Amino acid sequence: MSVDRFQELLTELGKIFHMPLHPDDLHACSLQIGPLTLQLELDPTQQELLLFTKVIELPPGKFRENILCEALKQNNLPDPRPGIFGYLAKTNHLALFQRYPLPLLTGDLLANLFGAFYELGSAWHHAIQNGQTRP
Repeated sequence: MSVDRFQELLTELGKIFHMPLHPDDLHACSLQIGPLTLQLELDPTQQELLLFTKVIELPPGKFRENILCEALKQNNLPDPRPGIFGYLAKTNHLALFQRYPLPLLTGDLLANLFGAFYELGSAWHHAIQNGQTRP
């Protein structure tokens, strides 16, 4: 697989979303949808597509600890999961990521996976923004 396959997937996804999508100079593609910026890129081996977003910045203290505990519980759910939560200590962000085998992806499948990923991230963003530790 290669960067060309990544471009093909972006083209197929762009047709579904009715917008042109293409990789930037760093071979990634970012989309701003509502409060989230979702980034698609290939892993270093070019065998997997990575999907990533910063969900929301977390304030210090017990509230952040409670959110991270809930995110760990979410990570413990059985597959298939739309995404896996992580924490970016440098910026205090709850993050969401997932990886998909590039050879198995089509534009339609990626659109479905992308939608589920966005819905999960968006639900957590809105819950935390409204003072809840999880949706």
